[in-house]
Amino acid sequence: MPIAITTEHNDLADSVRSLVARVAPSEVLHEALETPIPNPPPYWKAAAEQGLQGLHLAESVGGQGFGILELAIVIAEFGYGAVPGPFVPSVIASALIAAHDPADPRLAGLASGETIAAYAIESGLTATRTGDKLVIRGEVRAVPAAAQASLLVLPVAIDSGEEWVVLDADQVEIEPVQSVDPLRPVAHVRVNAVEVGEDRVLSDLSRAHARALVSTLLSAECIGVARWATDTASEYAKIREQFGRPIGKFQAVKHKCAEMIADTERATAAVWDAAQALDELADKSAEETGFEFAAAVAATLAIDAVLHCTQDCIQVHGGIGFTWEHDTNVYYRRALGLAAAFGRRGEYPQRVVDLATSTGMRRLGIKLDPDTEKLRAEIRAEIDAIKAIPDDKERVVALAEGGWVVPHLPRPWGRGASPVEQIIIAQEFQDAKVERPNMGIASWLIPSVVAYGTEEQKQRFLPPTLRGEMIWCQLFSEPGAGSDLASLTTKATKVEGGWRITGQKIWTTGAQYSHWGMLLARTDPDAPKHKGITYFLLDMSSEGVEVKPLRELTGNAMFNTVFLDDVFVPDELVLGEVNRGWEVSRTTLTAERVSIGSSEPPFLPNLNRFVEFIRDGHFDQVAKHQAGHLIAEGHAAKVLNMRSTLLTLAGGDPMPAAAIGKLLSMRTGQKYAEFVVASFGTEGAVGDPNELTGRWAEFLLASRATTIYGGTSEVQLNIIAERLLGLPRDL
Repeated sequence: MPIAITTEHNDLADSVRSLVARVAPSEVLHEALETPIPNPPPYWKAAAEQGLQGLHLAESVGGQGFGILELAIVIAEFGYGAVPGPFVPSVIASALIAAHDPADPRLAGLASGETIAAYAIESGLTATRTGDKLVIRGEVRAVPAAAQASLLVLPVAIDSGEEWVVLDADQVEIEPVQSVDPLRPVAHVRVNAVEVGEDRVLSDLSRAHARALVSTLLSAECIGVARWATDTASEYAKIREQFGRPIGKFQAVKHKCAEMIADTERATAAVWDAAQALDELADKSAEETGFEFAAAVAATLAIDAVLHCTQDCIQVHGGIGFTWEHDTNVYYRRALGLAAAFGRRGEYPQRVVDLATSTGMRRLGIKLDPDTEKLRAEIRAEIDAIKAIPDDKERVVALAEGGWVVPHLPRPWGRGASPVEQIIIAQEFQDAKVERPNMGIASWLIPSVVAYGTEEQKQRFLPPTLRGEMIWCQLFSEPGAGSDLASLTTKATKVEGGWRITGQKIWTTGAQYSHWGMLLARTDPDAPKHKGITYFLLDMSSEGVEVKPLRELTGNAMFNTVFLDDVFVPDELVLGEVNRGWEVSRTTLTAERVSIGSSEPPFLPNLNRFVEFIRDGHFDQVAKHQAGHLIAEGHAAKVLNMRSTLLTLAGGDPMPAAAIGKLLSMRTGQKYAEFVVASFGTEGAVGDPNELTGRWAEFLLASRATTIYGGTSEVQLNIIAERLLGLPRDL
């Protein structure tokens, strides 16, 4: 999925994608490997006519007046096409100048495409002051597109600090050198006592802002390349046959492709967040935006994504992927050049951990249209009225009867709330500090009862459930049918007035405390695998129901085994149609996965706890590098969840981001606990929960379940590969 979420941004991406496909087909890329690229390249005029060079520049200098986010969308599409030439270095250089002064007269030529610029993120340049002049000396190595540019934006050490200076190409010596990416030439730049005035110094551009701009926009190109590698590997896996079937059916290949899209989506979310943070600088302070943290997160994840995905793309293609003629050659070279362009890439995770433990992580929030303020005021007034109810039980009744507990449900069970209204409701309840009943596992059942229940079932079960009075468990998994739920063998036999059910369920959370259970049983053993299953509502006090707590790794008993011995369930407790329970269960399972992917249970490790631990400890550089990666992964998982919500608001499909967010957030949570416990050394053997070591040991033990329940990581990878990438199922 590209960076774009809104209709306008998707239209922009589509238009750029069309241009790129037209001007940079595969044959053009391979020709550029052998023949020097013309300067400017053939597409330069077409891009200028589309306004791409000046997209992010002010209208007063001939630009289009958009922001860094729009520029990142364009750069990502150029990355997807591995477009040769100086476009990306030039727009990054112009963004640096514009950050200093949006009305800088030099921007006019850059906006029109008449001027080409280049930049460097690291240099060996120094400057000394002579009156009101600067004398610059030194060398900058491997500057992208330096030989094609007439303006160079370079960092210079001045007075124990660092400033970016604009130099004319004819003021310096430029030595083109062989580039690992022939489509993106590089050159060494030498500056021999060049004297410039203060007008050449971008004094209003801070070091932090400059580096965040460069790294965010480079990250945007990285995710474009990574997305190409993911798409190309997946498409090849669908058609390349080995041993009589497409290689995309082999789980090893399927999971590799799924990991590629997961890495790409996570990095994409981080780039989107970083670009937004940079755009917010116009209206907010640097601390409020957290732009430096967001940019460091984006760089940390984008570099890994572009390298891993292009490498794995070659691996999926096998021998053909190692040939000069294949496009994998072009994109892996682009990935290597991009990774080098970031400079010392180890600095980015270091910056993530330093900022997270000092100024703090970037605060995330969903901004809504100002037109929603009237609706917000109405909701706030109703919540205030509920808050004023003195009796706790009466307040809970008011919440349930008002549809506030699950507001997206249709009235009278919810409020028929649109996605925007749901967000406002959540925000206002949080601000008012009014707690709504915690539905627990019942939150997965309620949508199924609303969708498939009879009127009698709705009236009987929904009101007490919404008030938190009726506790539910889920009787789906079996010893022989865990993630492969449709293989269940619990048998329901039709008898007069109902059904007799016999079987065994396992991993049933909270069964020992539950009043009712949602139960799947096979009612037609001769039907196909996903047919002949019926969804029952089971009274847990029924004769023949035996619950045995199942102690897990932690020593606690959250899970249970439930034995069903000829249990009678009346006909009126069948939910939906007989033999069509799989359809009902899918409503429940969808609700479950979304819930798990967007929550942080108190008994599990989470990002905030991890950052607190790192802040209070002392770690070497290797450990800090690893911690920075984990913090970046954790922050990006939160952004993925937010993008899923925003995609819903925009009418898009939120499930790709939600499915990948669930997979990655659970893995990262495990890594938090593994890192912390490993850092204790011999003290890691102390399991006393009253001590820090013991608490983290509990987190570590509990976290092992997170990549199993709600669908194992392996099953999630299959789902991602098959549903998001279209790889063939291996049935």
